[in-house]
Amino acid sequence: MKLLFEHVQIAADRSWKGLHRNLEAIPFEWHFHPEYELTLTLGSHGQRYVGDHIGSYGEDDLVLLGPNLPHTWHSKNAGPPSVTPGGMRAHDAALQVKGRRKGHQAFVFWFTVDWINSICKTIPELSSLGKILLLSRRGVKFDSKIARKVAKLATNFDQGKPADQLVLLIEVLRTLIEAKDLKPLASDRFNADVPGRDDASRLGKVLDQLHGAYVEPVSSRVIAQNAGMSERTLRRFFQRHMGTNIQDYLMGLRLGRAVSLLLSSDMPIYCVAEEAGFQNLSHFNRQFRRHRGVAPSAFRKMRFDGVEISTSSR
Repeated sequence: MKLLFEHVQIAADRSWKGLHRNLEAIPFEWHFHPEYELTLTLGSHGQRYVGDHIGSYGEDDLVLLGPNLPHTWHSKNAGPPSVTPGGMRAHDAALQVKGRRKGHQAFVFWFTVDWINSICKTIPELSSLGKILLLSRRGVKFDSKIARKVAKLATNFDQGKPADQLVLLIEVLRTLIEAKDLKPLASDRFNADVPGRDDASRLGKVLDQLHGAYVEPVSSRVIAQNAGMSERTLRRFFQRHMGTNIQDYLMGLRLGRAVSLLLSSDMPIYCVAEEAGFQNLSHFNRQFRRHRGVAPSAFRKMRFDGVEISTSSR
């Protein structure tokens, strides 16, 4: 699982670029790019990774990502990260839904820093986007009401002349301003600086190990050896690039897995704990309550009672 650089090529006669993905599953593709990205995900459920944030996503998931912020979506029916090697979009052709059926859909809008800054400066009616853009440096999730409004617009974003498409994007941006509930995703300590090629390669190796073995006890000594560095260097390296320590990152992976199981299965709580990598049920209950604000059993009950559930870590 390498940290991939995505080259977003915006045509010379366009202000932005769009992409519509309609896939059987959304593969894990941990990547970054210098453009802003607005992604609307429909008809899909799984895990969302943004910086040091790990959380579940579902219907009407609308997120704005700032420049160079590592991210990926990973639907629950997709293979694990180690099974999806290759460059960006390497698996889209094989995963493309055939015919008119709607699969896991993603509508992606990319635009540059210079372009959106000029829009905010020259169009006073959109100047309040500045606050949202600032939050997007950590990734920001919009409420479902705003997501549904954007969904009505997104289905036409690749139709019409370039000028028509620009007007559509402006309408999407205007819709974002209406949002009342903005949820930052990555922690405020996360650093989205671009790692060098060597650091990106080493970071990928470390993340490979963590994502591949988080359900088992993980030794920082073994991880450090496999990454070719000392434990002390590993701790500093991970903190610098991920904005958190390894143990907290592992806790996020385990709790994310637990949330997914609680929402998608009737598995007993003790089995959820084991499947998510917790060796002790009381420790699982304590950590879940600490990070999610409720006990696992109460979290599951909220699902059946029709209560809207927040799946982001506190």
